[in-house]
Amino acid sequence: MASATSSVANKRPRRPYASAGMAERRARIVDCAHAILGEGGVPALTIERLSREAEVAPRTIYRLFGDKEGVIFGTVADRLREVRAHIGRRALDYTIETVFDELDWMVSEMDRDAKYARVVIGFFFSLEPRTAAIRELGSVAYNRFRNWMDPMIVAGHVRNDLDLERIAQELVAAEFAVYHRWAIGAVDSATCRIELHANFLKTAALILNDPVRADYLALLAERHRLLGMSAIGARASGNRAERDAGLHFDGRA
Repeated sequence: MASATSSVANKRPRRPYASAGMAERRARIVDCAHAILGEGGVPALTIERLSREAEVAPRTIYRLFGDKEGVIFGTVADRLREVRAHIGRRALDYTIETVFDELDWMVSEMDRDAKYARVVIGFFFSLEPRTAAIRELGSVAYNRFRNWMDPMIVAGHVRNDLDLERIAQELVAAEFAVYHRWAIGAVDSATCRIELHANFLKTAALILNDPVRADYLALLAERHRLLGMSAIGARASGNRAERDAGLHFDGRA
């Protein structure tokens, strides 16, 4: 019973860090945790190590973050807050060109902090229930799609017979599947950018009406030409028996 009570207590909002000194210690803890996660992933991050390397008492970490998972969420939330602030300062209209530029910038940011990026991309696919961190991670992709889609709705270019919220959430999941391909080395950064463009265009074309839809499909075809014929596409069998037997399929595009 005591452990259940402790678990509930850990989920309560942390007390505010009003003083400048406490804010500085919090920033130091997050920066240090960020570095440790990038170096060795979640197993490398312990309260004892974080306390030692950030030069703060364990009780300070517990006061500010509750537990190790709270620290992990803190690194994700702070980083995504920086990303959203950077995007917000640009205050651009969300044309498809703006979307492409933002996706390209996201890949550049992953390259800049690749070790940490690989760790947090893994959170999206982990069986560990990091719901809050996953919500933060998906926020930028979700906002981007909504910022592009809302003017399209106003202009009358979007179908009214689809669940647009469901489609937005599916776009987020598909975008992270592309990030995961980058994280495991299945694609390089240049290919990742093109795949992200193609992923967005596929979802956009799904919800748009003609003639705008035709324009987006043309852009999608252009991205597919840049990607080239996939290995499976080049060898795909037209024989159902062979497909059912698993022939001509190597499990990757």
